Amino acid sequence: MFKIRVLTAVIGIPVLLAVLYLGGIYWKLLFALMGILAFMEFTHMMSNIQLKPLLVPGIILVLLLLFAPDSYLYPGIFCILILAVTISILKYPDLTLQDTAISLFGAAYIGFLLSYAIKIAALQQSFIIIVLALILTWSSDTGAYFAGKLWGKHKMTPILSPNKTWEGAAGGLLVCAAASLVFFLVIDIDGIGITYALLLGIGASILAQLGDFFISGAKRFFQVKDSGKIIPGHGGVLDRFDSFLLLIPLVYYFSVYIIF
Repeated sequence: MFKIRVLTAVIGIPVLLAVLYLGGIYWKLLFALMGILAFMEFTHMMSNIQLKPLLVPGIILVLLLLFAPDSYLYPGIFCILILAVTISILKYPDLTLQDTAISLFGAAYIGFLLSYAIKIAALQQSFIIIVLALILTWSSDTGAYFAGKLWGKHKMTPILSPNKTWEGAAGGLLVCAAASLVFFLVIDIDGIGITYALLLGIGASILAQLGDFFISGAKRFFQVKDSGKIIPGHGGVLDRFDSFLLLIPLVYYFSVYIIF
């Protein structure tokens, strides 16, 4: 399994970076596909406990949050809510309030957080910024994984995620902070000193691990091990990018208010 994970990363990371480097429509299509696949995985998990997801309204909501201009966003959300309420009424009692609420929450969570990746595309040095977000995500995940494997003894939340330990969390935080520091030493940006770099790394790792915990909790609620199987050795899109989703807004705001 570990060899498959590594092979997938060796092939997948250059492809991902190449698409992001091209930017423009390719960037938008990548995150649109990611959002749709993530929500489809979410609905598949819902089905595992006999919930009935609102697939089409959910996908529309994801895309609306990703791409709608601000002037159309709230009217669009209003229309989605009307559509969801109408479907719920027409299909009652086969479709419950729980089905509708969980579907819309999943779509909103994925679409809203992923929309920051679209916002980054409009910034100066967008490729550098998105690479920073990916490096922070992967360094936190990798640091937590290996620190937990090597030294993990004290469980953080045995019920929610029994394999995660305080030692692993500390390892993720330290590696992420170090990765952030190295990044800004290599990519010299005026005004970004050691303090800012370390604070970003620490904050990013905390959010990454919270995102990981949240999706772990969702999987436990839906009684599944993985969100999907589309990424060999890694599971689904939500399995691989759970940390990225909650981290990317921080990187965006750091870029807007600190870097630029």
